[in-house]
Amino acid sequence: ATMPQRKHSRSQRSPSSKTPGPQPSGKAGLSNGLAYAVLIVFTLIAYANAWPDYLAFDDRVFADSSRFSGLSPGDVLRFFTEDLWAAKGEESSLYRPLLLLVIAAESQIFGGWMAGYHLVNIGLHVLATLLVYGFISQLLQTCGHQRGEARQFALMAAVLFGVHPIHTEVVNSVFNGSEILVTIGVVGGLKWFLGCQDKQPARAWLGLNIV
Repeated sequence: ATMPQRKHSRSQRSPSSKTPGPQPSGKAGLSNGLAYAVLIVFTLIAYANAWPDYLAFDDRVFADSSRFSGLSPGDVLRFFTEDLWAAKGEESSLYRPLLLLVIAAESQIFGGWMAGYHLVNIGLHVLATLLVYGFISQLLQTCGHQRGEARQFALMAAVLFGVHPIHTEVVNSVFNGSEILVTIGVVGGLKWFLGCQDKQPARAWLGLNIV
């Protein structure tokens, strides 16, 4: 007698015939919170002695000046229209309205406590370091690196940026704090652009142009 042939259902097919998808990584990887904590600690240690209660060189012309005795709308407008060295009656063709606005705000908050001006610079440098980490991590992930790997590389680069002695003059000098503001603007703008370019390209370009 002829044996009846068994029909194989679709559910009985070998699972090996399915197309494999990406496998999740078994490692949790570096968290952003831990990376931020490491960066803050290392950067603060590197500049722990950078907030003396006195001013030196060009800082005396800016921070210790009656030019910033007020913060009225007229004063703010003046910062956006006059030369950087106008307080000394000199023409330098340098335009730094945001720096003047920051120093004016510090003058209202700290008064004669000069260490406060330096502490703001340290805080701004820490912020710039965190943005460098975030930007590099996001850039590497955009280029195809795994999230954990990208964060590790970004952390190493940001630690080097945060503690590098090349930033000493910029962090120690109130007047040179404009370079920190530029770094925050450029790196922060690029990070914003990377985060929005795929889903909201118009918003990405608008934010980058504003920054």
